[in-house]
Amino acid sequence: MWKRVRALVWKEFLQLRRDRMTLAFVLGMPLMQLLIFGMAINYDVKHMPAVVLDESHSEESRSFIDGLQATRYFDVKAYAKTEAQLRQDIDGGQAEIGVWFPPDYARKIRSGQTGQVMVIVDGSSPTTASNAMAVAQGVGQLRNTQLLAERMGYGDAAKPVMPIEVRIRPWYNPDLRSPTFIVPGLVGVILTMTCIMFASNAIVREKERGTLDQILVTPVTPLELFLGKIIPVIVMAYAQMTALFGVAHLFFKVPVAGSVPLLYGMAAFFIVAMLGIGTLISTVAQNQAQSSQMSMLTILPFVFLSGYIFPREGMPLPFYLIGELMPLTHFIIIIRAIVLRGVGLAAFWPQLLKLLALTVFIWGLALKRMKRAEA
Repeated sequence: MWKRVRALVWKEFLQLRRDRMTLAFVLGMPLMQLLIFGMAINYDVKHMPAVVLDESHSEESRSFIDGLQATRYFDVKAYAKTEAQLRQDIDGGQAEIGVWFPPDYARKIRSGQTGQVMVIVDGSSPTTASNAMAVAQGVGQLRNTQLLAERMGYGDAAKPVMPIEVRIRPWYNPDLRSPTFIVPGLVGVILTMTCIMFASNAIVREKERGTLDQILVTPVTPLELFLGKIIPVIVMAYAQMTALFGVAHLFFKVPVAGSVPLLYGMAAFFIVAMLGIGTLISTVAQNQAQSSQMSMLTILPFVFLSGYIFPREGMPLPFYLIGELMPLTHFIIIIRAIVLRGVGLAAFWPQLLKLLALTVFIWGLALKRMKRAEA
């Protein structure tokens, strides 16, 4: 049996070597996706262009602006002279943030009243707007503390003791780097694409070329044919995974905090599940065009509902439950737990059980469909 399986596996690798376009897709496309997504996707938005309308022209307003720029989240690109110019800069996209100091800003602060400053945020980008509002609030709170200390007569020589001090210590990703969060999930997405697309095309390609019947009349059994088709995909998936983590460590400094053997072992369950989906598609599709279309329609919901890009906790309940039925959802939790937190099986065994249950269910459907297609 294994001699025939080895022959089929060797046939697949020979066919892959002769197909230069497919070989480039296998080796080059995942690395390109990793570099593009790892560099382009960044939730930590800094150096947002800002425009200032300072009608106060005071030391207090300049101090507030210096505080905003010191955070490196804001870059003052222009100073408007009128409200219309401020609005024009934001409407035209030259600035995402507008800071407006009224004429009585400094006078109210010096007289012990509340000086108001308006921070206008372009809310068309929720991520940028959220960061801008949080940073502006933080700068305002800091200035409040400093001014209250001065009003209480402490000056610069002595400061009052604050009743509460909040010390924040982010674990696992202390610098809050977006690539550290993005890259492990991206590995799962790329493995999803590889396994589904290649597994779905493997059988369909033989159907389309008319060679499937020729293979079936040989002593090769359907099980041996199936193993000969999926083993090369498993090898390619592990090769991609190794290359992706190598590039991630080299370019993005993303270490694997946990056990590498455990990571590769958990990947095996996920790869088998994705191969089951690809096999199920191959039993339905009649040609490679249909196979590719069905694969893309399957992959897109995986990307958006698995928690790779958007937190699943914020999704409506129906979409949250749909995400629970996707193996990628649970594999992303597992891979982030191993790579980022360095934990073991005890920390994510519920996700592993869900992944195993989905694998059994998917392969049950695929095998049932294959038997029906043979009949």
